[in-house]
Amino acid sequence: MRVLIVEDGAFNAFCLTRLLESVFQQAQVTVVGDSLSALNDLRHNTPALVIVDGHLRAGDGLKCNGPALVDALWQTNPHLPVIAWSDCETMRHAFAEIFKQYNKPFNEYTYWPKVVNYERIRMSLSYLLRAASDSFEPLQHSERVEILHA
Repeated sequence: MRVLIVEDGAFNAFCLTRLLESVFQQAQVTVVGDSLSALNDLRHNTPALVIVDGHLRAGDGLKCNGPALVDALWQTNPHLPVIAWSDCETMRHAFAEIFKQYNKPFNEYTYWPKVVNYERIRMSLSYLLRAASDSFEPLQHSERVEILHA
């Protein structure tokens, strides 16, 4: 399963990558540090899941926050599963508005605080598999079983 993490903090990205790989050993994680890199990666790859930080920077010095990136992603790919990842209350509200705009559920499975545990990751992946199984077509049956029974 391909996962794209959009996080401008190297330590946070590293920790989340390791957590994902420990929950789901077959995860193929790509990390980008800004919104422009995320959009570029999505032009060439189709991840099964995108995890987006709230505060992001663009490579050219511009700011593009996570909610704005999710809005752009869903304009072109409305079925792409996204998890918002932030401790900032302002970002949480902004993400909630974007999710609402696209009629997406915004709950404990689609919004993670920065400190996230194995169980929440496992439950979120299971939830997203059930809620948007068409979005996870690249997963083999054995991969789905591994996540659901991790």
